[in-house]
Amino acid sequence: MKILHAVSGLAVLFAMTAPQGTAQVIPGPRGPVEFIGLQDWEAQDLFDAIQQVNPGRPFSACAVAMKEQLGFADAGAFGVSNVGSGRLYTVVVGVEDSTRVRYRVRGSETVALPESWQEVKAVVGEDVRTLRAAARAVPSRGGIFRLFNSPRRVARREGADPETLDQLLDFVKRADGEADHRLARNVLERDASWSSRAIAALVLSNFLAEDTSWHGLVGAVIDEDPQVSSVALYMMEQLARKGWDPVDWSGARDPLLAILGGTNPRGFRHTLRILLATDIDPEFGQRLVRENPDFLLAHAGAQHARTREPALAFLQAVSGEDFGTDVEAWRAWIDGERG
Repeated sequence: MKILHAVSGLAVLFAMTAPQGTAQVIPGPRGPVEFIGLQDWEAQDLFDAIQQVNPGRPFSACAVAMKEQLGFADAGAFGVSNVGSGRLYTVVVGVEDSTRVRYRVRGSETVALPESWQEVKAVVGEDVRTLRAAARAVPSRGGIFRLFNSPRRVARREGADPETLDQLLDFVKRADGEADHRLARNVLERDASWSSRAIAALVLSNFLAEDTSWHGLVGAVIDEDPQVSSVALYMMEQLARKGWDPVDWSGARDPLLAILGGTNPRGFRHTLRILLATDIDPEFGQRLVRENPDFLLAHAGAQHARTREPALAFLQAVSGEDFGTDVEAWRAWIDGERG
């Protein structure tokens, strides 16, 4: 297997033997491109194939082409700019094994909504930009509504309509009764409308003292509709910035195993950070790791620091060990725990 490393802005090629899933870094059009989780593909071959089927588009937008044209079960791509240099470090995550990808099948019902929910749904419609802007603004603690960002500033950044965003935020603030909590969980699990499910995910921000709200959010990360999962991820990105009371995650085992196995790679890092922020029980975390170690270890072995750090922090938290970036030592620990 050939691996290319970017050193001081230059690419140096050398050959070595490495296990499946080892990170591979090659030079890209605007900077290094790191591939994580590959099994049958070689980085250069995949890079060339993406360039062929996805010409003229930023390499950080290659995930759709990987899934729709190159046969990947799932994929994610993330570009990190080097401010002022015009250089971009791109991380591409590929999931080749379809058995590891388990999105939650959308509901088939039309859940009856009270008038206030119907009104806000009519106002927002399917405006995903406004829904995503709200997801950046509404995370709260213990039912207390707090804005992490100015709504007007968020609206400008997300390209959302400020007036529509204000109406949506006002609705979420008022949807704070126990009936709203039950309804939000019900809609997320059963409703066929992706916009209803996205609004329900926002409502869960009022009930983060309840473990079931956190379970609902990680369940939304593996929603079949990317509009819903993106709202959940925008929320989780904000929520992970602070500490929370411990959450019993045992009720969310299935969606967590799906995410840790490779379902929706965009949600992997945010989910790990949420598990750490909510003080996941180490024993339960160890069970998750033992059932699905490969995708986690692929991230732990990444060269890009922001990509590997959540994986390493999670391993350290649940194991009580610290093997640094030594992936083989982590694998040996996992295998020992299995025994």
